Amino acid sequence: MHTEHVTLTGASHERALEELGAYVVEKGYAEPEYVDALLEREASYPTGLDIPTADFGLAIPHADPEYVSEQAVVVGFPEDTLTFQSMDDPETAVDVDVVVLLLVTETEGYTTFLSNLTKLFQDEGFVRLARERDGDALLDLITDRCID
Repeated sequence: MHTEHVTLTGASHERALEELGAYVVEKGYAEPEYVDALLEREASYPTGLDIPTADFGLAIPHADPEYVSEQAVVVGFPEDTLTFQSMDDPETAVDVDVVVLLLVTETEGYTTFLSNLTKLFQDEGFVRLARERDGDALLDLITDRCID
């Protein structure tokens, strides 16, 4: 599985997702249709997640595996805090400072990864590394704790 981190310059969550989608298409991890699928899924099923215990927000967008060529986790660090809608309550906005994009080739992979990732969000080390924008260490932690 590929693991990478990038800086996101988009001023909206849609623009940030377009950037991430274009990045994974350029790398050959996904088909061009992936970008639209990612935006459509986010509009229907928001992925913003507030971690109240850490006063921290992140998003975990993804799209169906049919457009994924190679499995990857790409962590995006927005230059400025982005607003995503909450996965728990789509009417609620979440300030997001880290976007974790997951590309898997089968649906089963999402469930396991997301379950493990949700547990990891409670880890002080995860939040610290995310705040420090230490992409390499954050990806190492995600790989060690979330990928079977």
